[in-house]
Amino acid sequence: MVEHEKKKRFNLRLDQRQIWKCRELYLMIFPALAALIVFSYVPMYGIIMGFQDVRIGNSFGNNEWIGLYHFKRFFESFWFDKIIRNTVVTSLVSHLLVWPIPITLALLLHNSTNKYIKKISQMSSYLPHLLSTVVVISIISLFCSGDSGLINILLQKFGYEKISFLGDPEWVLPLFTISGVWTSAGYSAIVYLGALSSVDEQMVEAARIDGASKLQIIWHIQLPSILPTVVTMLILNMGSLFSVGAEKMLLLQSNLNLETSEIISTYVYKFGMMQAQYGFSTAVGLFQNIVNLIMMISVNAISRKVSQTSII
Repeated sequence: MVEHEKKKRFNLRLDQRQIWKCRELYLMIFPALAALIVFSYVPMYGIIMGFQDVRIGNSFGNNEWIGLYHFKRFFESFWFDKIIRNTVVTSLVSHLLVWPIPITLALLLHNSTNKYIKKISQMSSYLPHLLSTVVVISIISLFCSGDSGLINILLQKFGYEKISFLGDPEWVLPLFTISGVWTSAGYSAIVYLGALSSVDEQMVEAARIDGASKLQIIWHIQLPSILPTVVTMLILNMGSLFSVGAEKMLLLQSNLNLETSEIISTYVYKFGMMQAQYGFSTAVGLFQNIVNLIMMISVNAISRKVSQTSII
């Protein structure tokens, strides 16, 4: 017993010395940790508004408790089916169909033999990520305008009728997806480029000596090497399946395309910020986050069984 206590104290002193030795690193991580607590954990107390009849003028927490009324109201609303369908379709297209594009771009850049083309391509694919969403939608509006848009001018010159891109419900998803690929493909490829940099070059060189082509090297060496990173990014993407960005969709939205552009995020914004129904919007947002959590845990569990890769 005495020996055990002595060993425990020794380990504690050793841990304290190790912490003090790395104090600069802990000091660097402190601002990020403080921001995480302040902006992510402290506001979680506001979840209680989803179960209250929140009225402006009452102090926080001193509202009438109404249980699951807001959730029932959302599930029985006229827009519920359309919102869920639009959110799921937009999320699946944005996260799953677009998901392989950064991987392909990273593989192309990594295997490029011309360093100038590689640098120019990487820079030009990354730059759109620096543009604000408002600027991106403004560019889309300039190209897709009904009368003066470049695309419609070209269509009319070739004898086709002009298309109301921003007024047709069928064009909301293509515009949202294409703009997402343009702005995020280069930025997302950075993660996979970092993973590709750790691929064993001796193995690649041995494959070349054995007569393997570039495609064979990519398929049999590089892709298996970055598979854990690919799976991890997929799990994280599934964790935000219902969290489609409201800002871009609101800018694309109009009364003409509301049938396909109304998603959970825009619905929460309209009721919470524009109509001041804070309790109802909190309940809808909580439902959205619970679905995201369930999806991430489910995909993580499946990934752990299938590929032995998980984030938990």
